[in-house]
Amino acid sequence: MYLRCKRSPSSFPILKKKLRLFEEHSDLLQLFSKFYDLKTKEQQATSEDLAEHANKVMETLDEGIRGLDDLDTFFEYLHQIGASHRKIPGFKKEYFWNIEKPFLTAVESTLGDRYTENVQGIYKITIKFIIETLVTGYEQNDSANNTPTSPTANNTTEKSPPSQVNS
Repeated sequence: MYLRCKRSPSSFPILKKKLRLFEEHSDLLQLFSKFYDLKTKEQQATSEDLAEHANKVMETLDEGIRGLDDLDTFFEYLHQIGASHRKIPGFKKEYFWNIEKPFLTAVESTLGDRYTENVQGIYKITIKFIIETLVTGYEQNDSANNTPTSPTANNTTEKSPPSQVNS
């Protein structure tokens, strides 16, 4: 079960901006069968499936940041997301770090003059904490199962939408 934090999705509008993760790391597209045919930047730029996947990446980061006020929910959610990446044949935990630079670039672009050295430091710490938590979830799943990922496993990170936590 995925948990949703209590804040509204508009709490962090900065995360609604599209990341350039797949533009800067197009090799990651080959991990997903539905993106095999996206060979050119034009095909990638016009792919609704790729845009949807990029939005899911952003929603995960958004959810992670919104969850910082409830660390139990934060860890559970991001550990589940990290663990779900074990189902992607060829995915390596190091790939999570590919999100750091595009995320920070999106933050800087969104904030403009407000992106000070102090703000940059805060976002660097935040994204590193999120990525480390994803990696931990990925590793915990590996040690809990202690079995190799099946080459026929579903190779998308699609999941059911998080359910609302009622408190």
